[in-house]
Amino acid sequence: MLWVMWQVGASVVDLLHAIFMVAWVAGLPLLFWRRYPRVSRLYAIFALVFVVLYQGSRLAFGECFLTSLSRWMWQHPSVGGDSLPPSSEWFTVRISRAVFGMAPSQRAIVWTGHVLATITAVGMLWSLRASRRARASQRS
Repeated sequence: MLWVMWQVGASVVDLLHAIFMVAWVAGLPLLFWRRYPRVSRLYAIFALVFVVLYQGSRLAFGECFLTSLSRWMWQHPSVGGDSLPPSSEWFTVRISRAVFGMAPSQRAIVWTGHVLATITAVGMLWSLRASRRARASQRS
């Protein structure tokens, strides 16, 4: 029964990974569209932390730390010997195959991640500039 805990844990990590990725990509317009400044600010903090963790774990592990954690949990030795076979694929490959019925190459995933990180960085700069302009216009 202990093996089920590791598999449930791996599934939870995969689910959180998917939620974080969707939130990151879906929230990108908030950096450029400043209608709700508090929401934009919260998203900017989330995006900054997400990109720093993503890039840091890419340098350290060659993949997202959540993918490494999930894989470790799937591969964790089971007590009963009934565990599911672990996947050696990246999370983004597994999720895109499940959702779209196709899998991008790991190189395509890395490039997409870099492009999205760049868009996030540009959006952060844009957002900071817009905030400074708004504060300057309030003072005058």
